[in-house]
Amino acid sequence: MCFRLAFWQWQRAQEKQGLIEQIDASSGEYWWRKVSKPEQLQGATAQIRGRIDTSQFWFLDNQIVNGQVGYDLVVLFLPQDYTEYFVLNLGFIAGERDRKQLPDFDLPTNEVMIEVEFKIGDWAGFTLATSPNQSAHHSNVLQYLDHTFFVQNTGQQLSPLLMIAKNAVFDHVEPHYQAVVMGPDKHRAYALQWLLIGISAGVIAFFAYRPKKLGSSHYE
Repeated sequence: MCFRLAFWQWQRAQEKQGLIEQIDASSGEYWWRKVSKPEQLQGATAQIRGRIDTSQFWFLDNQIVNGQVGYDLVVLFLPQDYTEYFVLNLGFIAGERDRKQLPDFDLPTNEVMIEVEFKIGDWAGFTLATSPNQSAHHSNVLQYLDHTFFVQNTGQQLSPLLMIAKNAVFDHVEPHYQAVVMGPDKHRAYALQWLLIGISAGVIAFFAYRPKKLGSSHYE
């Protein structure tokens, strides 16, 4: 079992290395559109030009950055020459002392260039909330992000990919999140770990079995 796990981790390392090389070899502003499978963009970054939908936005609750309590500001983003919207996490914005009062800001109305990181799969992470919008005061304050929720509440065609901003698009918003991605080096380290555990288990089993075998032959 340990050897099988070591081999699996080694295969994952090879897959991740191939993906990194594919991304590094890509050039131009629109390379990410040529990727055939959305899951291959997990953890990748790209410079994307487009417009933010200023008509609606959401606050992801219970965020703490540098000791400040606040929200992550979430919007819809439409890349240039694209028909499908993306949910975009712009980053942290500090909250007010009064929970009934939301932060005041102005979203850019002009076209912007944003460096984003892609995340696919479970957007929510760990949460005890049973639905995204459970705020007692505001319908646009969310406990977690959910693709189905945004589709149902915006009426827009939305990509399954979540975009996470890597640079601030206006003052007072601070990007801070990185999608959790395990690189090839970490997979190789796990492969070596499982290999050593397997070898150790085999050596221990060999020496544990050997005295019993010798002892039984002596009494015979």
